[in-house]
Amino acid sequence: MTIVIIFFGSALELIPQSLRKHPLVRKKWRKGLKKNRGILLDGALHRPLLDSLEDVEKRGRPDIIHHSLMNIVYSPLFREKKIQVFVHTRNDLCIEIPSHWRVPVNYNRFCGLFSQLLLKKRVPLTGESILTVEHSSLVKLLQKFKDSEIYICEHTTRINNEEIKTKNLNEISPISSKIFLIGGFQRGDAEFHFLESSTSAYDWVLLTLYEEVKPAWVIAAKLIHWLEASGH
Repeated sequence: MTIVIIFFGSALELIPQSLRKHPLVRKKWRKGLKKNRGILLDGALHRPLLDSLEDVEKRGRPDIIHHSLMNIVYSPLFREKKIQVFVHTRNDLCIEIPSHWRVPVNYNRFCGLFSQLLLKKRVPLTGESILTVEHSSLVKLLQKFKDSEIYICEHTTRINNEEIKTKNLNEISPISSKIFLIGGFQRGDAEFHFLESSTSAYDWVLLTLYEEVKPAWVIAAKLIHWLEASGH
């Protein structure tokens, strides 16, 4: 049985190339390069930069992934390799989180680590890699896990699609292979335009955990609690 959690469309990215000469970040970017690091786009620090970008509501929130991973990687299930975790970004970059790794508790250390990862495509830079990055669409990532039920966790927005079944946690079988998709962004419509061409290969289910919208890290914590309580 396979249990996979994927944060899709995550608001985790380096400051775009077109904005790296902006006075707000130019000196810091050059300083970061000397340390083999970039700078993560962060709305709390780079609000003026975000205003010039498209899909603002889905960008500049690396803290979402930090909080979410904190709720997963320190759980017994993760340490015992009973679940797999992936971070898929809006730029179609995919990061698998290894079971022996622990996300830095300090947010600044997390940003420094992942800015290096996105810039150099691996961490550490020498020796055996702990974290790596590969280019992969969400569909390509899902293809690694055939014969799994896919649950789209409804939290950032309500998804209107009459062809997708809707369930809550009490209606899910605890013994089947599952993929849980969690939006790694703050708000906005979840783009599942690929469903039309790939629904035949998977059993898609819209999973409603709460009546109201909740952050991704709350959804992650809820799933971990349910998986532990159901005996995974």
